[in-house]
Amino acid sequence: MADFIDIPSGDARSIRSKRRAVKILMIGQPEDIEAEIAHLYHCGYCRVENWSRALPYAQIQQATIREPGEIMRIYKRYVDR
Repeated sequence: MADFIDIPSGDARSIRSKRRAVKILMIGQPEDIEAEIAHLYHCGYCRVENWSRALPYAQIQQATIREPGEIMRIYKRYVDR
């Protein structure tokens, strides 16, 4: 049987150490944000408990402190509710 995926030798910790975080930011009305999080969960994209608590808009800058070299892109999606 052919191997399709090369798995690096060594323990799992060496694989995890190469992971980097991607932060997803949602700004909108609370009910729309909750619905989008539920939608992403049902699609298998994310876990509900991994989202932060709701932050007032004034605290967003503080919550999005960036690491050196990071960039930001914003995805804008319109929802019908």
